[in-house]
Amino acid sequence: MRTAGAAILVTALAALALCQSQSAQWESVMDAARKAYEQGRYEEAEKQLKSALQEAEGFEPRDPRLATTLEQIITVYRTQGKMALAEPHYHRLLGIQEGTWGPLDLRLVPTLNGLGMVYASSLKYEEAESQYQRALTIREKALGDAHPDVAASLENLAALYGSAARFEQAALFYGRALDIREKSQGPEHLSVATTLDALAGLYRDQGKYALAEPLFRRALAIREKAWGPEHSDLVPTLDSLAWVCYGQRKFPEAEPLYWRSLVIWEKAVGADQPTVATALDNLAGVYVAEEMFDKAEPLYRRALSIREKSALASFDKLASLYAGEKKYPEAEQLYKRALAIAEKMNEPVELGMILQKYAELLRLLQRDQEAAGFEARVKEIRSKLASERPSEKKKPKR
Repeated sequence: MRTAGAAILVTALAALALCQSQSAQWESVMDAARKAYEQGRYEEAEKQLKSALQEAEGFEPRDPRLATTLEQIITVYRTQGKMALAEPHYHRLLGIQEGTWGPLDLRLVPTLNGLGMVYASSLKYEEAESQYQRALTIREKALGDAHPDVAASLENLAALYGSAARFEQAALFYGRALDIREKSQGPEHLSVATTLDALAGLYRDQGKYALAEPLFRRALAIREKAWGPEHSDLVPTLDSLAWVCYGQRKFPEAEPLYWRSLVIWEKAVGADQPTVATALDNLAGVYVAEEMFDKAEPLYRRALSIREKSALASFDKLASLYAGEKKYPEAEQLYKRALAIAEKMNEPVELGMILQKYAELLRLLQRDQEAAGFEARVKEIRSKLASERPSEKKKPKR
């Protein structure tokens, strides 16, 4: 008896030790995956999570760590846009959750919505609709027909119907969601503005600009009241409203809206950013439609200048990378292209920067005579810029 008891004890202790070892290994791998994900090393995170999944397979069938691992794998795949790889993990996670909580539990909704999104991204609209409908049913039974989360499910279905060109159903579901949000959250809640934007966008995409315009105007008014008139998050609604005015040939109404977007972007990100170039293009397009070409031209020129500067920065970054990797021919080709652009621009600072970087590469290649020629040009540009600066000498006191 003692021998048998001792054997059972030894077996139990061995099993416990194995369990503790598996648990420690799982935690270690999950921690490594988390760190890799936070650092943007998604392939490494994926590799670690696959190992964690193998460890989790050895736990008890209802151990929550298996579901946790599946959730993390899904997150990594979604971040990388690998929806097809996420799908089987969603199905498995849903099966575990249903077995644990039952088929009508409110906690199933995030997984159902995620699976619906996977299907929608693959244009499997019927399968996506089934998941979204089920999520809607669960929420209606658990929360009632007038809860904001029910509105969110209606909006998921509305967006799906819009993608599938089922426009009447999409408008109907957006209308239901809007009614719920207005009654439950108030007519000036920011969520109401989001739903108004979505319904207006649906009409805009069908060319129904007259129906879209008042919805965009109302969404804009809600956001202006909440954020003030110069917030950068107003820009998408300003641009959408301007577009539907433009589509109705209401150019005098579109122009100030595009101007506002331009001013907001300039204050938010600076005058030489690509978003400002887009705003300039939009405003110039209104002037072209009005045949006010003298107003459109300087805007297009400024937008072109911004994009050229942005291109120069991109050329320089990639060329520097190639030089660091000793891919000198590739680096030189990029500097040649950048120099050709800079020569056409009336921007001596950018030209000087490219000449200097090109000269540094030529020195690495021991092409000192060519480098000296570029360096002389850089010196000339800097001298000219210095001479054009206002004198910093103090004026004598009177």
